[in-house]
Amino acid sequence: KALVRGDGETLNRIMADDFIFAYPLEGDDKADFIGEVTSGDLKIKHLSREQVSVRVFGGTAVLTARDSVSWLYHGREISGRYKLISISTLREGDWQLCAIQACPIHTP
Repeated sequence: KALVRGDGETLNRIMADDFIFAYPLEGDDKADFIGEVTSGDLKIKHLSREQVSVRVFGGTAVLTARDSVSWLYHGREISGRYKLISISTLREGDWQLCAIQACPIHTP
């Protein structure tokens, strides 16, 4: 929800300082990602998630899902379906998002 709202304060709180986002256009660290969201360079128009699975291994949680997304990225309209893996770790009593990788789902 914070991503869709462009809520940089919440993103800063829930993302680890060493966060990395790997996706087809390029990759971002925490500062770059939050900067693009709060500046409007990355704006989510629609996001729906299905086939969500969360597995917890001690202090690490792995989420996998399929996302349908429509967004504006540096003025370009982009939409598609992606297979997503997200890794969070328990740090000082709080869960923090450490890494996300989004891969396009190609349909024949």
